[in-house]
Order: sequence, then C-alpha cells, then structure tokens
Amino acid sequence: MTVGSAVSDHCPLLLDHNADLCMGKRYKFEAFWTKAEGFLDTVVEAWGSVPREGNPVKVLDLKLRAMAKSIKKWSDRWIGNVKLQIAVVLEIIFRLDKAMELRNLFVGERGLRRLLKHKQLGLCSLERSIARQQSRILYLKEGDGNTGLFHQSACHQQCRNMITSLTNGSELATSQEEIATMVDSYYNELLGTAPLRAHSINLDILGLPHRDMPDLDAPFTEEGVWKIVKSMPLDKAPGPDRFTGRFYATC
Repeated sequence: MTVGSAVSDHCPLLLDHNADLCMGKRYKFEAFWTKAEGFLDTVVEAWGSVPREGNPVKVLDLKLRAMAKSIKKWSDRWIGNVKLQIAVVLEIIFRLDKAMELRNLFVGERGLRRLLKHKQLGLCSLERSIARQQSRILYLKEGDGNTGLFHQSACHQQCRNMITSLTNGSELATSQEEIATMVDSYYNELLGTAPLRAHSINLDILGLPHRDMPDLDAPFTEEGVWKIVKSMPLDKAPGPDRFTGRFYATC
C-alpha cells in the first residue's frame, strides 16, 4: 500500500510480512499419464476399491477421489519428479564429459552416457508436455512450441488466478481469511436476503400457451452422459476434480 506525498515524488511503502498466501499443491491430471505403463491398472484398482452402494453422485465423487489419490501415488513411485531427474541426468553427463577430456571412457561409462542421453530426450519431452498443459496454450500440437514460452504463460496464468489483496473502501485485506471474509460480507450486502412473499401468481388463470416438452424431465441415460463426456476437450478439466477430457477418453 502506498501513501501519497505532498512535494516529493517518493512514497513510503507499507509492507505486510504476515500475509498468509496459501499456495498448497493441488492435484492435477497430467496428459502423459495415459501413455505410461501401469496407468490403466491403477485406475481399475482404484475404481473398484469404492463400493457402488448409496447415492450415485456421492459414490462417483468417492471413486474420483480414490483414483486421484492412487494415481498420485503411482506417479510418485514410477515417474517421479521430472525436473529433478533431468538435473541428475545432466549432472552425470557433465561429469562423464569432463572425464572424457582427461582419459578414454570405459565401455560401461560410454554405454551409460549413451543411455542417459536417450533418457534425457524422453524426460525433456515429458517436461515440455507438462509445461504445455500448465500454460493452457492448446492451439499448438503436442511436441511443438518452446518450453520457455509454456513456462512464462503458466506463470502468467498462476498470477491471474491468485488474489493477493482486496480493498473495500478504506479497508485492506491481505491474508486469505481476511479476503474470504471481505468477499462474503460484500456479496451478502449486495444480494441481501429474499423476503417472504405475501402473494403468488396463478399461472393457470393467465391462459398461457402450453408447450409439451417431456424431454426436459426425461432421466439421463448412460449413452447420453458418455456422449457428452467423450466430446470434452482433451486437455481441459470441466470440474473441480481436475480430471481432464483425456482421462475420460482413455478410460
């Protein structure tokens, strides 16, 4: 927050060191998971771990939560941190290159260096796919574009989606609790509460034309639901469960 000055063009700054910005890591479905070995087996096992008895909507929510947890564990175990693996591979290749300047590499060292270079290409492809998905630049095909551009766009998207402070008149909110309280109070004052109505309208007396639209009350069919699900964009998540259309298209 800045405070205006009368003569000088310098303004004092008020810094809040207690700003609570909760940036916990959320579950996000990675597009390349569907091509990895063991993905479908993990999905089938997690889907069957939740019984089907009860409210169908609640059951679906529990199944998606179980799959998200199982897929995350599977990814941490069999795929791991792509950036860390790239850094380790580059460090080993660098040390082998330095050793090659002083002596001839052994047969095993040359084979390791060749293997690591192939691994690096695969890891860089995964990193580019992850960065492309985070950037939401979907007009480029997978494998195209520049990873640096993807990272810059992803950082821009993150800044746009994060609210660091809000002002309401002279009141300033910086912590997440203060921001949430300010938003709730603002919309409560704006929308208010609905009063009880003393009268109602009898629509039958008005003689309005009647439309026969029984399809609006027809129950959803499994075929219709799957048709909508399969038509979703592959790299967009339509809901808060963070599963993209690629996940549903694969399963």
